[in-house]
Amino acid sequence: MRASQSVWLLSVLTLMAWAVQAQVRDVMPTVTVRAPNRAYHNAVVSVVLPPAVERHVVLHETDALFLEAPGEKPALPCQIEREGQQPRLTFLLPDLPKGAKRVYHLRRAPRDYRPTQAVSVTQQAEDLEIRVGGKLFARYTTQSGPNKPFFYPILTPEGANITRRWPMEQTTGESHDHPHHRGLWFTHGSVNGIDFWSEGKGTGKTVNKAFQALTSGPVYGGFRAATEWRAPDDRLIATDTRQVAIIPLPNGDRLLDFTIVITPADGPLVFGDTKEGMFGLRLADALAPARKQGGHIKTSTGNEDAAAWGKPAEWVDDWGPIQNQTYGVAIFDAPDNLRHPQTWHARDYGLFCVNPFGLHDFGLGAKGAGDYTVPAGKSLTLRYRLLFHKGDTISAGVAEQYAQFADPPQVEAKW
Repeated sequence: MRASQSVWLLSVLTLMAWAVQAQVRDVMPTVTVRAPNRAYHNAVVSVVLPPAVERHVVLHETDALFLEAPGEKPALPCQIEREGQQPRLTFLLPDLPKGAKRVYHLRRAPRDYRPTQAVSVTQQAEDLEIRVGGKLFARYTTQSGPNKPFFYPILTPEGANITRRWPMEQTTGESHDHPHHRGLWFTHGSVNGIDFWSEGKGTGKTVNKAFQALTSGPVYGGFRAATEWRAPDDRLIATDTRQVAIIPLPNGDRLLDFTIVITPADGPLVFGDTKEGMFGLRLADALAPARKQGGHIKTSTGNEDAAAWGKPAEWVDDWGPIQNQTYGVAIFDAPDNLRHPQTWHARDYGLFCVNPFGLHDFGLGAKGAGDYTVPAGKSLTLRYRLLFHKGDTISAGVAEQYAQFADPPQVEAKW
């Protein structure tokens, strides 16, 4: 073979190799979603892409991506976030009938496409500001309270407060009891015998140490925060990691997913049996049944208003009139949580909390029945979803939204 022919053949083979490599790089996974047990509507779907992805294409958190299904319009925006070394894909599934299956193809958006950030999370000094569609939804404040970080304000799409404004703001015309009820928070009244629930002398404090990650995107936004639990003498009792995601729904409702992993710092960690806890909100007075302004509480078991207190339930919803419209908040207890279905410190005067440790105080056991010990070297993970919704329990489809949370669609990603 002549030298010129050899060069030509080598060039052709090189071009062919480049073409094959380009095709490999352009290969994107398919995502199959199934609904074996129920129909789904605006359901959150999340799947870790298999390791093979990194041998074909590199996906970044800043990539603009869509899911397309034959005959389905429009394409669905989706979002990538790293989970260890693997990317997790998240999107909202509009509708899928019971028994149905749908296959989506992952696609890149054109290079000049600029995705809309449905949720933006930005740091403002030592706090976070969370916006949905450009409008303020909530702030996560780490310094304005004496002993804990918390969300305040939390607003409706029209900008009205869902939580009580006092004591963060000096107000008239609303209740001024329980100054430690601030926005949306996570603490407990007895942790190794220390009160982290109340405020003042002799109480513990939870301290935000770092924001480890901030996420903004077309499907959701959120953050991961590291928190320390410190005794009155500043001894470190425990640490926790809080993972938060805010997902807006097409109808204007918002989901807030909250996962917390609590780890003892030195020796075992004992959550004591007390009603004073644990994760929840102090709602605007109009949502509190006892205020006689039209507020109501309903649980998954059918208990209403004052009868919701101290009872186990998969979910609890609280709604009422805010600026001449009906708005509510539901809290969902994840099926894999400790003592599911958990018990509720849901008071008809406006306190709305889930608390699996208050069994004796709730009349459900002997003294200490609710105590729970996290051994040294282990951790406790708890997971909740809040649904901020328009309308009452029925019109907002609270039970259906909980069912989707508890039993999400089956999903599989393949190359």
